[in-house]
Amino acid sequence: MSLSDVLTSASVLSSNIKLNEEKIGRFGIELPKFTNELDANITLANQLNQEQERLKSQLKTKTEELNAIQLKIEQDYSLAKKTIKLAEPQPNWVGYGITDKK
Repeated sequence: MSLSDVLTSASVLSSNIKLNEEKIGRFGIELPKFTNELDANITLANQLNQEQERLKSQLKTKTEELNAIQLKIEQDYSLAKKTIKLAEPQPNWVGYGITDKK
């Protein structure tokens, strides 16, 4: 069951318990404490879900930014590596962190 389904079902349940409080209360649920707590938890879950969705959106944006920067670094690294291979003899490549043999 999805969070949305759980929240909807719990909200309907709480509303109907309130409508039938006298009948339901006789069977061991402490009312209205139970429904007040359930409603508060539903509200909190909605708020946390909204915050989580906002954070997911921010994460997606940050991941795209990071991926773009990583691509730029990889391109710059490749260009620098090719340039060093042209400018330096092979034994000196290791000083630049290049372990290639060719």
